[in-house]
Amino acid sequence: MGPLCDAVVDRPELQFIQGVSENQAIAMADGYAKASGQTSFACFSRVGGPIASANMYNAMKDRTPVVIVTDHMDSQADGRDGHEDLDDWLDAFKQYTKWRWLVKEGNRIPEWVAHAYKVSSTAPGGPTFVRIPRNVLYQNHKAGIFSRESISVPMDITANPKHVERAAQMLIEAKSPIMHVGHEVWTSGGRADVVELAELLAIPVVQAWSWAADFPTDHPLYLGGYLDPMRFPDPIDLFLNLGANLPDPGSSPTAIPRTAKIIHARVDSRQLGADYPVDLAIVADAKETARALTAAVKSMATKERLATLRQTRWTATRTFTDRMKQSYLTAARNGWDESPITWPRLLLTLNEMLDDDAIIVEEVGTEDWILRSFPFAEGKKTKIGRTLGRSLCWGSGASIGVKLARPDNQVVSLQGDGGFLFGQSDSLWAMSRYDVPIITVICNNRSYDEPRNNIMMKGGRSRQENKDMICYLGSPDVEFTHLASAYNIKGEKVSHPSELKPALQRAIKTTRDGRPYLLDVLMARTGLAADSTWYPRYSLAAARTRKV
Repeated sequence: MGPLCDAVVDRPELQFIQGVSENQAIAMADGYAKASGQTSFACFSRVGGPIASANMYNAMKDRTPVVIVTDHMDSQADGRDGHEDLDDWLDAFKQYTKWRWLVKEGNRIPEWVAHAYKVSSTAPGGPTFVRIPRNVLYQNHKAGIFSRESISVPMDITANPKHVERAAQMLIEAKSPIMHVGHEVWTSGGRADVVELAELLAIPVVQAWSWAADFPTDHPLYLGGYLDPMRFPDPIDLFLNLGANLPDPGSSPTAIPRTAKIIHARVDSRQLGADYPVDLAIVADAKETARALTAAVKSMATKERLATLRQTRWTATRTFTDRMKQSYLTAARNGWDESPITWPRLLLTLNEMLDDDAIIVEEVGTEDWILRSFPFAEGKKTKIGRTLGRSLCWGSGASIGVKLARPDNQVVSLQGDGGFLFGQSDSLWAMSRYDVPIITVICNNRSYDEPRNNIMMKGGRSRQENKDMICYLGSPDVEFTHLASAYNIKGEKVSHPSELKPALQRAIKTTRDGRPYLLDVLMARTGLAADSTWYPRYSLAAARTRKV
């Protein structure tokens, strides 16, 4: 890190942002890239690589463009299993990076850093990793510097016209189609184009697993997440997948009906047909694909036929989505004043009180509730997270990166207590040092709800005996506001629904005044064995034979 510090001392135009954990530094860079749409940069000492790998993995799963640079053992001493050294550092990060390189000649540093930016920023993106021997970093070198334009590779790839025509014909002929959208819709800037295509034929839309909300969640055609079987529409005879992996039968029972035809379109060609045999594969940019399909459908069907197709499906879909929204609100009101606080009460209150264009950075296991509770759409709120990698210790640091990229948007970090316990208090240091005005909401149910439900649903001995071996997080009951106070960040505990709005008002005022704020909200556990506080008790102190 020494050479980097020396390099920026006399360059005040370069803003240096420090994290006290390498993993949080990667999370910050990841959040910045997602919120800005630009390739971000992170640098740390070589020995920090292993702890940083969790969020390098998350960035790789999300295809986030992040360039990562570390030093390397001095070139005259590497390969000896010496201080902070391994035989092959690059191989250790092969699965977590799109490309990696060990620089040997100092005059080629600009070349390899430029190459890292080119590979990282070219869709489908992903983190790249460059290591530079420490002695090379401390040497003086003369080399040319590459411009951003020279390494930019536009990837607005258009689809083969024959494939577009075939896909358009399949859409026109389908009786009960569905559209499944993913993060390439967001990264291509294609949400408006996808909405236009969906509205043209009144195609119901479902959200794939994604770190973004890729279709307006308040739109009449939006159904939420994909499930099999879907309550509506049923049956599905055409599955149009834009910019996402197909539903993964390996991670859930969700699958595509065997009778449905599949069109899979995305720029990441490695995933086409990887999980299912498809009827039509299209390698193209999601935005360009949506535009081309819209134009093709309009040219191949009369206005009268399109109006007939649209009217029938639009009415049926809107009736269903209106009923679904009303059902959610009714259920939310039924538990509105319950204590501990319910998820709908917290989320709907946040939606009411936050700015219309607030950004929600979430790392919780309740994405469906989040997507139901906020209007994520152009000109409205924005969702960033959770990562497709699902490796915890991302959200709090990522929210800092998001705020750095979008300083004039209100940013809320929505964290589970379990996820925050994965070393995320480190991020509070950076929030405090740099006056990053973020509202951090810890959804504290003293439990890993998602893993507990996954374990209990299998019906094994844990379920039979109603014993939660690993997911209850009470005893000790962590006081997260005390952690915040240690970093000179104000916060408060919210234990009852009546306390929620006043606490949020204080949080909003504090952030408007330029400081972060933390809310520790006592939440209800949900699902199987939710009421259980049992855990396998053990006291090492009691097991001692000597009081030492």
